[in-house]
Amino acid sequence: MSSWEYDVIPVRFGVWDVTKKELNKLGVDGWELIKFTEDIDENGMVQAFFKREVDGLEAF
Repeated sequence: MSSWEYDVIPVRFGVWDVTKKELNKLGVDGWELIKFTEDIDENGMVQAFFKREVDGLEAF
């Protein structure tokens, strides 16, 4: 059975080149995007929910 680690990370919305770089870096680190919130804050950021598989020995 897989064990997962989750995180919520602010990501810039509306500037695709910056957002794409941020998401690609997280993907290289093993994070999979689950969803974005629909709310954009005053700094142009949205909350992005991520998960990545962890070794059963590393599970919390």
